Amino acid sequence: MTEKEIIERIRELFPQRAATVGIGDDAAVVGEQVITTDMLIEDVDFTRAVPVESIGRKSLAVNLSDLAAMGAIPAYAVVALGIPEWLMNGIDPFLRALADYARQYDIDLIGGDLSRAEKLIIAITATGWVESRPLLRSGAHPGDRLYVSRPLGAAAAGLELLTRWKSIEPPSDLPYAQREFAASAIRRLIEPEPEVKLGIALADLVQITSCIDISDGLSTDLHHLCDASGTGAEIERQRIPVFPDLLGSGTALGIDARAAVLHGGEEYALLFTSAMRESELSTRLGRPVYAIGKMASEKGVRIDGQALEPGGFDHFAVK
Repeated sequence: MTEKEIIERIRELFPQRAATVGIGDDAAVVGEQVITTDMLIEDVDFTRAVPVESIGRKSLAVNLSDLAAMGAIPAYAVVALGIPEWLMNGIDPFLRALADYARQYDIDLIGGDLSRAEKLIIAITATGWVESRPLLRSGAHPGDRLYVSRPLGAAAAGLELLTRWKSIEPPSDLPYAQREFAASAIRRLIEPEPEVKLGIALADLVQITSCIDISDGLSTDLHHLCDASGTGAEIERQRIPVFPDLLGSGTALGIDARAAVLHGGEEYALLFTSAMRESELSTRLGRPVYAIGKMASEKGVRIDGQALEPGGFDHFAVK
């Protein structure tokens, strides 16, 4: 079964009762509380080449990104750790990084669970609350503009380079521009920046009709948004903001820029819709956001008139 099919089966077996928003969005909503959970697993989501401090920060960042996609203000988190032997003597830097990151986003760690494990497993459940309304994947209308919050493609490039080199440090014999690009791309992968402030600001604007974070790739997450809203989408390749120097140094390093931008996961940017024009919305938000196309009444996702199938990450895809 694919990840989507497993989720659909879970929805069949566990009908939602008390939740305002249940299975199928970036987080659940119960009353004013927004609840989400994520896991990071060694050799699936990271390797030992990544510093433990970065692993600690990222483990919370992925939850914060889900809260951001719902427009929620972070509140609390519980942390469950499966701790392998190799981390036992070096766990303090991991915990300090996690604690510092929690303070940065004003979220309290209030409990959890510990166990011995063969590989490092981090499972965090985070909660937040909404002041006005939660942002949902549903709600987009045909004709709405489709926005992304920042340039794309860095995380996928960083993953490919990290996998190739088995190190977060680029080879010293690379040209300067390529070393700088590679270091930035790897940093974006291992130290993602959740769009918490933007999510809260979007929730305060009634003109924002839907939102999702890009964790599985633009193509896949856009399909999720369209499915939830009962719409299609038409995007323009030239309007998609691309991570700086991806087309130059990235291409020179053998990165498929098109695949990185359209299908690369772990971006943790926000993908959202509104009838507002780009200039007006950017002014209201006090920062740039990027219109890449429009929602359509005809189902399916198209890029420059051609069908764009979901090509992002699936934990259970046959390799």
